[in-house]
Amino acid sequence: MVSFPISENTQYDLIIEKNGKMKRVQVKTVVPKNGVMIINCRSSNNWDVINYSKKDFEILAAVDIISKNIYYIPVKHINKSCINLRLTASKNKQEKNINLAKSFLKI
Repeated sequence: MVSFPISENTQYDLIIEKNGKMKRVQVKTVVPKNGVMIINCRSSNNWDVINYSKKDFEILAAVDIISKNIYYIPVKHINKSCINLRLTASKNKQEKNINLAKSFLKI
């Protein structure tokens, strides 16, 4: 089940429910560049820029508009104004502190 808030004054875009468990979801569209998706973890309008906090939602859903894949990022991975997901391995083979996109394909 998917539900949508009535007002625009929420820090989440929809609520998903399965087996009686509900999660608030913030949805962002992303255009990958050079094998990386940079996902903004903030909301902005004409007056304010608001960084999301861990209490605003449980899942950040990043929609790759090129591949149409959706990546489900638990809020515990959000600790700054953006999060990077790598679509390909780094050229220097670094693995520590790297978020591989394929790790976030399932909720």
